[in-house]
Amino acid sequence: MTELLQRAYDPEAFRGAGHALIDRLADYLINVGEYPANPPETPEESLETFRALLDRRAGAEEIFTAVIDHSVHLHHPGYMGHQVVPPAPLAAVSDAAASLLNTGMAIFEMGRAGVATERIVIEEFARMLRLAPSAGGFLTSGGTLANLTALLAARSRQWPEGDVWQRGSHNVRPCLLVNEQAHYCIDRAVRIMGWGAEGIIHVPTDDELRMRTDLIDGLIADARDRGLTPIAIVGSACTTSTGTYDRIDALADAADRHGLWLHIDGAHGVAVRLDPGREALTRGLERAHSVAVDFHKMLMAPAITTGLFFREGTDAYRTFQQRAEYLLAAEDGHEDWSNIARRSFECTKRMLGLRVFTLLSEYGPELFRDYVVRVGDLGRELGRQVREHPDLELFVEPDINIVCFRFSHPTLSPSDRDGLNQLIRTTLTEDGTFYIVQTRINGHVYLRCTLTNAFTTPADLAQMLALVAATGHDLLRLRTDVPG
Repeated sequence: MTELLQRAYDPEAFRGAGHALIDRLADYLINVGEYPANPPETPEESLETFRALLDRRAGAEEIFTAVIDHSVHLHHPGYMGHQVVPPAPLAAVSDAAASLLNTGMAIFEMGRAGVATERIVIEEFARMLRLAPSAGGFLTSGGTLANLTALLAARSRQWPEGDVWQRGSHNVRPCLLVNEQAHYCIDRAVRIMGWGAEGIIHVPTDDELRMRTDLIDGLIADARDRGLTPIAIVGSACTTSTGTYDRIDALADAADRHGLWLHIDGAHGVAVRLDPGREALTRGLERAHSVAVDFHKMLMAPAITTGLFFREGTDAYRTFQQRAEYLLAAEDGHEDWSNIARRSFECTKRMLGLRVFTLLSEYGPELFRDYVVRVGDLGRELGRQVREHPDLELFVEPDINIVCFRFSHPTLSPSDRDGLNQLIRTTLTEDGTFYIVQTRINGHVYLRCTLTNAFTTPADLAQMLALVAATGHDLLRLRTDVPG
């Protein structure tokens, strides 16, 4: 045993580094408001910082301090950017335990604690989300992977030529229907499955960007006339750009009429079902064949933690049917819940469930309800403030915590207005006090906020809007510099 290996695994050195890091992170949480929400830095500057650390063989404490200083600060009340939650501290501590133990979860004999806690998390959230009593599922690494896995299960059950896993595809031209505003990962999943561009039928949306369910019957008939085989309908709860919800009940009716699989991409917004005041947005969710839920977007877990739920828990076993005799000895089709590799893409999977299990056990399900209610109320409050601001336009009343708006002025043409809002966002990014993003809706630029920090206040929202408006007016005085 070398002296270097002894140092790397020394328990007392680990104790000291661990205590120092937790103290540093706790101080960070106390003082996070003193940091910029989004440190202004170029990729080259960041690369130079960390190359310099390695060149001088910096110690762990200096490295962790640099990581904190040079990161976006999700716990800052001015963070209103992408759909990533500030994790609850206990969930992060759970990650430290999982990382040190490092037990893969393909099979029970390696992932005992992780397998058990994951099963309980799935059971508890199936109950909390009021899914069917027969529901089951597992955790996986992100909404993209969950959506792909669900669609592979749909393909397995709906395939008209029998066992597509063993026999492959010969004469079928499959397709699915999805909101034209859906997350790009659905399009990516279709292409990964080999269905090509014709395999995805984008359903037009109404003025609030909800799927036009009245068009589904005609689109299915047209697809079949063109020799396509519809397999599934994919609904959004909610759309990424604007946070609007498809009408799940109507999608379930259409799926029932045509014998299709209904999958709900609820990565961001299915958690709203925990909010008694907004649960109607997910009416009919229990009728979906599969549902994806990101715990790292609305349920306080570190990225990436995604639940994939099936209305019939046994459908989780449809996706993968190959044998791996040295790992998976049970007969195909057996509900072998404790060997998760039978159902998920991952083999060496992290102990994802511990992040959520600890929060459930320590605080109870009410914690998740309180969080969802709080950020939903912040979304409603921001919508109200935008609506009442003379210089700002709200795209649509927010369903939950995603709010789209823009600076406007009667002297601006549509293209000038788009350019000005892009510059506003760039200016705010360089300032760093607030972190907001932008999106395009119907071809036009809007500023977009996702309110994931429960400790953001109405006063913080008002300050952000005041800065947006002031920046807009400053830039308006320089209109010749605004791209048209």
